[in-house]
Amino acid sequence: MDLYLYFCIQFSIRDVGIIKKQALQSSVLLYIGTLIGFLTTGLLAPNLLSESEIGTLRLLMSYSAIFMSISILGISTVTIRFIPQFYNKKNNRHNGFLGIALLVGTLGLLVSIVLILAIKPTIVSNNLDKSPQFARYFYLILPLTLFQTYYSILDSYNNALYRASYGVFLRDFVQRIFILAALTLVLVHLIDFEIYVYVYVAAICFPTLLIFLHLIRHNAIDIRINTAMLNKPLISSMVSVSIFGLLNSFSNLAVLQIDTIMVNMYLDAAAVGIYTITFFFGTLVFIPAKALNKIAPTLIAKAYKEKDAEAIRDIYYKSCGNLYLVGTLILLGLLVNLDNVFHIIPDTYEPGRYVIVLIGIANLIKMAGGTNDSIITYSKDYKITTLFLILLGILVISLNFVFIPLWGMTGAAFASLLSLLFYNLGKMIFIWQRFGLNPYNLQYLVVLVIATGIYIGVSLLPIDMHFIAEIMLDSMLTTLLFYLAIRRMPLAADLDLAIKQVYAKVMGILR
Repeated sequence: MDLYLYFCIQFSIRDVGIIKKQALQSSVLLYIGTLIGFLTTGLLAPNLLSESEIGTLRLLMSYSAIFMSISILGISTVTIRFIPQFYNKKNNRHNGFLGIALLVGTLGLLVSIVLILAIKPTIVSNNLDKSPQFARYFYLILPLTLFQTYYSILDSYNNALYRASYGVFLRDFVQRIFILAALTLVLVHLIDFEIYVYVYVAAICFPTLLIFLHLIRHNAIDIRINTAMLNKPLISSMVSVSIFGLLNSFSNLAVLQIDTIMVNMYLDAAAVGIYTITFFFGTLVFIPAKALNKIAPTLIAKAYKEKDAEAIRDIYYKSCGNLYLVGTLILLGLLVNLDNVFHIIPDTYEPGRYVIVLIGIANLIKMAGGTNDSIITYSKDYKITTLFLILLGILVISLNFVFIPLWGMTGAAFASLLSLLFYNLGKMIFIWQRFGLNPYNLQYLVVLVIATGIYIGVSLLPIDMHFIAEIMLDSMLTTLLFYLAIRRMPLAADLDLAIKQVYAKVMGILR
């Protein structure tokens, strides 16, 4: 269904063939990656690793993600906005833009390394008792930060060249296959957790080497900077965008990772492990938006450059409507199968039950916002994004300080939900007032009422069978009822057409 979302927003934008191809590849890879991710995070990891071991890995990733956001110094945002200005049609090159990006990233990385070494004694000493494994492996944050910094720079550059699907292939397929293979070795007792940690870190770092080789193979590595292009107005604009990009990237990643760090601060790594696994189930709601978020920034930046207001409107309206419908269905399926989730993972994760619910709702709120981030970020009002993210960061940290002591990990999830609600409401109001774009109407509320009714009805059914059969039955029944209830609504017109087209193609193949 998210694949159709791509197709329905392409008609007003050039490069349709390239974009459709990237959309198809990204969607297929994301669904395969989701399946692999479910096998690793949803099935094998909670049954093979202890809660504290899972929490240790999550903490390593959270800290490295925050330092990576500092290292790139906003260059990813600069890449999307300015790379068209560096393009040279004669030699099909970008006048050494990649060289600028790598130089900036290297300088930022040096700053991050100094910060990591500075905070290491404090972090390690504070975790020796409650999270000893995390304290022991803290030094692995260094290679994780280094490789993820260069990956982020190369991936942004690759996306700007309309090759977004390759980044999806590396992070959602190759990396997850690597981790799945390592967990399989744990399953058959060929390696223990100590070796698994190093294999896991290698899996995170490996895509950096692969994307570098990919760019070489496509003759896209050009680090010789054309200094003649770097006039003062351009440099000034790039520095300005870079500063705001740095604030945006840091605030955004800090918001995503701060709950994990604060759960560990108030509780321990075992609680982080429970929070990580149950949080994963809540993020399943957001999967259809991932492929769109890989290509949408490039599409919207291009539409702004061509002053194509109609294209921007179409992308925004269709992304909000279609993602909201698909997200509602996935959340509905997750809620009716909530009890069955705890047949898949051990009972020790039961304290995270409401984390699944709250994070699922939070992700639905994000889905309903469609491409609102890109609409603001690539407009002339891009600086307002920084204000929104700073306010979001303050809100998340403040609410975590309030609710984690009250409700533990459930409090962290509730803080995320409230923060995202206010954050997205703020962006919605700004886009409405500034650009006159408001895709929301009574149909969104009607869909929510319908979903609530279906949830109550399916949950009350006296079904008593094996949990796998129950999951299949509940999911199919929920999907059918939801489709029949919304198919004639104007909001669902694109989605209904997509389903009919897919059905027709499948039947044609079968015949």
